[in-house]
Amino acid sequence: MTRKSLPKYVYRDRGYVRFIRRARGISVMMHEEVGSPEFWDHYNRLLRGKPAPKPVKRNFEALIKSYFQSDAYKKLKPRTKSDYRRYMSHIREIWGDKDPARIETHHIYELHRANADHWRQANYLVQVMVVLMNHARLIGFTKKEHGNPAKGIPLFKQQSDGWEPWPDDVREEFEGLATPRARLVYELCLGTGQRIGDVLKMEWAHVANDGFDLTQGKTNKPLWIPLTDRLSDYLQGLEHREGRLVTDSNGQPVSYRTIAQEMRAIKARMKHADAARYKTHGLRKNATIELYLAGCDDEMVKSVTGHSGVEMLKKYGGQVRQRELASRAQEARNRLAREKSEP
Repeated sequence: MTRKSLPKYVYRDRGYVRFIRRARGISVMMHEEVGSPEFWDHYNRLLRGKPAPKPVKRNFEALIKSYFQSDAYKKLKPRTKSDYRRYMSHIREIWGDKDPARIETHHIYELHRANADHWRQANYLVQVMVVLMNHARLIGFTKKEHGNPAKGIPLFKQQSDGWEPWPDDVREEFEGLATPRARLVYELCLGTGQRIGDVLKMEWAHVANDGFDLTQGKTNKPLWIPLTDRLSDYLQGLEHREGRLVTDSNGQPVSYRTIAQEMRAIKARMKHADAARYKTHGLRKNATIELYLAGCDDEMVKSVTGHSGVEMLKKYGGQVRQRELASRAQEARNRLAREKSEP
């Protein structure tokens, strides 16, 4: 390209070209290939008196900000957004100025081990790092061949079978002391097998055809759950209003925190020495166990509780699940053997 073919204000300079506009005091080296889209973009900016945008510094601070602006983040449930922000704030505090491309698997492994005293939080940190490092590749902070260094980190195993089901003596004492609202929450959790968050969103309008029509908040899974006789009888004794089933004295929705405090206050008055150990979410495990004791298989249990996989059912059903399924399997074998022996 000759000098005459260069655009106005552009001159050759040491193998590159320079934009010089003395009247405005502008002299800028242009490293883009002349005639390329990047060149014309830079040139037009200089004509308007606007400098080229500064390249984004590749660090976790910039990565996290970019992720919060992404469609993937915007599509998350409010609770998940809140959790991600909390854990990403922790990552920003310790690695904010670090280049994601320099993070290797052993760094994330060490981060995981450093939080071993809180296994659930440590595992969640790894999950968040998988999300962040995947986003880093999408926006060009890392290359595809680097892979995702957060994948494959061995997670801590749960130290117990998780939420404990409420024993009969704890249930009996709680039922005798519970406030009307706490008792309603208790009956809904036990009767539907749903998470407390979904129970608090249940409305009278959701009760149709002797069952609940609802969509789980965590899984976004639509469910229709028939009422048990016990839950149906309990609801018939309540005043039916517009809106939510669980409300404050003015008929307004209540928060999880409010209900958690109310449940704890009731358990604090109980004589059972271990009453405080049993959490509201444990009632979901009670419901799961009752379904297995009633002879339900995995698919039938999932149709009520909304569990997405068998692994979670193993935790919630425990040994009861194994015993009931094994009993049904052996009964089927015995039935087949009897049929074969018949003349």
